[in-house]
Amino acid sequence: MSLVLAGLVTTTACGPSGGESKSAAPKQKVDQRLHDLLPAKIKKSGRLAVAQGNNYPPLVFLDSDNKTVIGMEPDLMKAIGEVLGVKVEFSQTSFDSLIAGVHAHRYDLAIQAMLDKPERREHITFVDYFKTSSSVLVHAQDATEIGSLGDLCGKSVAVEQGTAQVDDAKAQSDTCRKAGKPAVKTLVFPDTVGCIQALSTSRADAFVGGTPTVVYHAGQSGGKLKEVGKPYRYLPYGILVDKQDTALVKAVQGALSELMRNGSYRKILGTWKLSSGALDRATVNGGAA
Repeated sequence: MSLVLAGLVTTTACGPSGGESKSAAPKQKVDQRLHDLLPAKIKKSGRLAVAQGNNYPPLVFLDSDNKTVIGMEPDLMKAIGEVLGVKVEFSQTSFDSLIAGVHAHRYDLAIQAMLDKPERREHITFVDYFKTSSSVLVHAQDATEIGSLGDLCGKSVAVEQGTAQVDDAKAQSDTCRKAGKPAVKTLVFPDTVGCIQALSTSRADAFVGGTPTVVYHAGQSGGKLKEVGKPYRYLPYGILVDKQDTALVKAVQGALSELMRNGSYRKILGTWKLSSGALDRATVNGGAA
């Protein structure tokens, strides 16, 4: 079933859809120069196929009707599509299949809180759109016992499959063992929903994830969950483009730059209370080498 998001035609591969977007993004004018940079197949179809991962609020998630896809990333991609003069078609897929899907040209682009890390750039170019970090979420009553990654020895930790936090949990586990302490028990889930459910039911002692979603879930918990310690590893999130599609990279970067120039970018981030992650310019592969 398709979902129309204020001009976007959105398809979901793993759930129902329907309803209207709550997007507050201003309507954009088409930039003909940027439109002309698009690959011929995209210009001919008038559509941009964009893969997105699963629930990761407030970046992307389902509204209270459990149908309408909302969040900062859908709003941002909608606006980019408008600048480029094409409709955006979303397909929902797992986080760890995004890179392969773009490289195989099943999708033109992908977006979902993926850190722009050098080891991910073999086949992918990142157009950076947001700066972020990672954080630890625990039960409020455990906040005095768990204050950082270093306190997770012997604890069960929920992380989302394919994310940098899987590596963080493994690295911390190795550190624990070298110090003669119990290893971290890493629980890997296909999406953040599973991670939060595991934490909420005490199957996991902590969730390690991107700071925006950690802060969101802490705020939604009614005081039951708490972000602890200081956020770590500041890197940008990037829109994924196949490395060979250099003209498409330029088009997406140009469209994002236009949104930054005309103020729409900051308005979108502000709608989702994410202004602190705003970038000053649309960098390409701007993550630390």
